[in-house]
Amino acid sequence: MAHASANRVISELRERISHLEGGLSRRKCALPFGVPEIDSHLPGGGLALGAIHEFAGGGAGAVDGAAAALFAAGVAARTKGKVIWCLTRPDLFFPALAQVGLHPNRVIFVRRTERRMFSRRWRKPFPTVH
Repeated sequence: MAHASANRVISELRERISHLEGGLSRRKCALPFGVPEIDSHLPGGGLALGAIHEFAGGGAGAVDGAAAALFAAGVAARTKGKVIWCLTRPDLFFPALAQVGLHPNRVIFVRRTERRMFSRRWRKPFPTVH
């Protein structure tokens, strides 16, 4: 019963968002993972292209962060064109990005100097871009 109620709430939220967007008729594209158990739970059957996605490691260690970064790079490598990558410190190992298929020349890096999370500040312009 709770599952049906949650689906109803999500459907209503999607409808409200669509109304706020003004019924934009642009085609929404998604990048599927190719794993039905994952894709079936994502709107559009994959990660929305042209949208913001956050990838984070499950722990506080460097290994968790590196694994999440390489996962994100591998996903982004399957797209065409430029990729905007937001980070709080310049700790990416560029050869590793290339090894998972994302050449650093395709990436536009945006670095935030404050340590706050990006998601809390998207409404304000970034004061610094490196």
